[in-house]
Amino acid sequence: MTASNEKSPRLSGKASRREVLGLTGAGVVLALGGSLCLSAECKNKEKEKGKDKKKEKGKDKNEMLQPGDKIDIGGKGKEIVEKAYRLGFDYEKKYGGCAQCTLAALQDAIPFVEVDKDLFRGAGCLDGGATPKGIQNCGGFTGSGMVIGYLCGRTRDEKFYGSTKPSHRIIRKVYKRFEEHYGSVLCKDVRKGAKSNCPEVVGRAAKWTAEAILAEFTDYEPPPETPDDKKPPKKPADKKPPKKLDDKKPPAKPAQKKPAKAADDKKTPDKT
Repeated sequence: MTASNEKSPRLSGKASRREVLGLTGAGVVLALGGSLCLSAECKNKEKEKGKDKKKEKGKDKNEMLQPGDKIDIGGKGKEIVEKAYRLGFDYEKKYGGCAQCTLAALQDAIPFVEVDKDLFRGAGCLDGGATPKGIQNCGGFTGSGMVIGYLCGRTRDEKFYGSTKPSHRIIRKVYKRFEEHYGSVLCKDVRKGAKSNCPEVVGRAAKWTAEAILAEFTDYEPPPETPDDKKPPKKPADKKPPKKLDDKKPPAKPAQKKPAKAADDKKTPDKT
């Protein structure tokens, strides 16, 4: 049996330059194709993650919440409400400015409320009823309304669009709490009912607003109101000025004048 003298060009000898380049090119294409596919998959995964984060956060900068939207807060509703109260109280005590302090407390306590510094700055002149006499709305109530409107109020581009109904529904819940506790939302009435304890007013405003927002857009259920929360504060009795000593004595009766005697009465009677 004689061996064949023919040699396979791929098994023996050197491959041609064209073959080497062809194989190399194919390998590069495959490698690039694989990396491109992986890159596209990574980008898609990042997009999905971004969407999930937005869903978890609940609100994009230009997105408003709609009726029926529900955000998962992981059962931390009570913690969020307590934090809103605490921050509102502390901010007002430290910095003052009830509208901004209420707004900032809600921004920092509620995870799906964006910390918008422009919105915060816009509340800068709304404390104290925005008037020297305090005859307009309490700044705590106004700051609450700004956050509610920012979350679910009407928006715009060239035109206005959206509905005002969700924001009105929530702010009226806050109004009810003010009215039940202070008898009014007017600054002068709230000050009087709170005995000028503005940190307490801001803390309560942030708490009541957080409860109303969470009840609307999460699974949080506010606790039942206590009887003390429903009763407006008693108005202090008007103190009358103390009476003077002279005022305590009964008034003196005017002296009665005796009738003047007639001339005949003055004469002595004739002796008989």
